[in-house]
Amino acid sequence: MSRRGKPDEERRDRSICGHQGTETKMKISTEARIANTSCGPIEYTLLGKGPVVLVCHGTSSNCFSVDGSAPLLEAGYAVLTPSRPGYGRTPLKVGATAAQAAEAMVALLDCLEIKTCAVKAISGGGPTGIAIAANHPERIGRLALVAAITKPEDRVNEPAYQSQKSFYGPLHGMFWNMLGLISRLSPSGMARQTMTIFSAHDPEDAFRQLTPEDIEAICRFYQKHSSRVGAMNDLTHTVGIELLQRVQAPTLVIHSREDKSVPFSHGEWALAHISNAELCESGITGHFYWVGPDYSEVSRRLLTFLRAV
Repeated sequence: MSRRGKPDEERRDRSICGHQGTETKMKISTEARIANTSCGPIEYTLLGKGPVVLVCHGTSSNCFSVDGSAPLLEAGYAVLTPSRPGYGRTPLKVGATAAQAAEAMVALLDCLEIKTCAVKAISGGGPTGIAIAANHPERIGRLALVAAITKPEDRVNEPAYQSQKSFYGPLHGMFWNMLGLISRLSPSGMARQTMTIFSAHDPEDAFRQLTPEDIEAICRFYQKHSSRVGAMNDLTHTVGIELLQRVQAPTLVIHSREDKSVPFSHGEWALAHISNAELCESGITGHFYWVGPDYSEVSRRLLTFLRAV
């Protein structure tokens, strides 16, 4: 396989990038690196050693957003998380549309000499993950759509859409910094408010079922990078029925009926139009699938799905 570019070392990362097939040759540092791909520079992290799971992160995230990756790493998978175009140090010009972003992700796989992998597409990363699986079936063995947007064209009609769009307006940076501060000063208050915003379940009941570790994980979310540029660009992504119908990989749809950010109808839409798709319902924490009493079962289902090759 020809290589159009090689990753540069960044932030004192001295690990060597080397892969063969679906397995990494060594454990990679948690530091982010830049790969100079045929589509342009792409920031990424690579954790663990084993078959590769490519993560298409959600909105308000980047390559450092590895919440939800611990079960994969413990099970012997390598987790590759690029900053999608417009996020982190990956320029938007690398791939503004979902289809272009998908090509950029495949270019990253080429650069790292990863022939095949599974894809885990989360929330706003859904359109990119779907496009990768649909356009490159020979590269993708399994697809997991996790609280994923699958019909972005209809989002304008959803109750939460306008408030989400406003949140990513010109003052987004200030709002995000405030949320980070609140998460440090009042972790429990931040977790309770998160359940109110992102879950249709009774927020007090949902909060009572959170562990201290869950609350810490929620607060970490607000203490990381968020990109207005990337988020606003995500709002322009499209999918369409035809793209979903072209997905050949076995697909696991992980979605909560109580998700207030990306309604359960997105999961149902994927199930209706991807021929080989199955459902795993996440629970009371709504869009924050990686915390709460249901997460251990969701993780078990995901690992069972990935292993059934």
